[in-house]
Amino acid sequence: MKLGLIGKNIQSSKAPDIHKRLGNLFNIPLSYQIFDLKDNNKIDFSDQLLKLKNTGFTGVNITFPFKEESIKYADLINQSSLNVKSSNTLIFKENIIAENTDYTGFLKSYEFHFKKNKPKKILVLGGGGVGRAITFALGSLDVEHIYLYEKDEFKGKSLIKDLELFEINCALINCKQLEKIISEVQGIVNCTPVGHYDFPGCPLGELIPSNHHWIFDVVYTPAKTDLLKKGEQVGAKIISGIDLFIFQALDSFLLFCEERVDKNQISKQMHFLRQHYFKVLFN
Repeated sequence: MKLGLIGKNIQSSKAPDIHKRLGNLFNIPLSYQIFDLKDNNKIDFSDQLLKLKNTGFTGVNITFPFKEESIKYADLINQSSLNVKSSNTLIFKENIIAENTDYTGFLKSYEFHFKKNKPKKILVLGGGGVGRAITFALGSLDVEHIYLYEKDEFKGKSLIKDLELFEINCALINCKQLEKIISEVQGIVNCTPVGHYDFPGCPLGELIPSNHHWIFDVVYTPAKTDLLKKGEQVGAKIISGIDLFIFQALDSFLLFCEERVDKNQISKQMHFLRQHYFKVLFN
């Protein structure tokens, strides 16, 4: 089975490692390649997809900045991807099938940490591909209210319009409102690449969270971002992007393997994988 990851600035991704690890656990021979289009001007995203489909790949994972674009090339789109208008997993059969395991992965990450407790007022930083998945996931959890901080006003308004169709309460805020909103929310979710090795910094800038917050960062390279360090310093509950990385990878692996892996069996690997990746990445 040939798999891969397409994105930019992805050389530090652990996607090949986790999929090969899962392949070994379930005796499924596979290869997993990285296709980093960061500095490649000779091939664009659509050309890369077509090339992989035509050379026998089972499917690919998609990451920043192609999650929203990827859905344009799918022939069949699952419901969550259709609602969210982005995809992080494409499966190659006769047709290209779009799935969104950021959506399902966030739901599982949230349940892992908060059980059945409903989210209240949440600040979401970034309304791109993963931001779309997470705001819709929060909506499915009956979130009380989402405040969206997205510098691209057109992108932010477009997401809010889509959320309104599903009666998900979300307001677009600007940098002047950010400090006040931080004091009002229960949770802060970073869905921007800020904090990644290639995009250093903190998405909150100089603003400081409080100990009553929980803070979830989708970035996992590094696993302890500047945002999470800020949260840790004030005693906030911090949730590393390692969790989303693991849960979405488990769901993607199931989709790639179809009936070859039992869903209950793969769920049993979650604790083992968390233990491994937190030991390797979180310090």
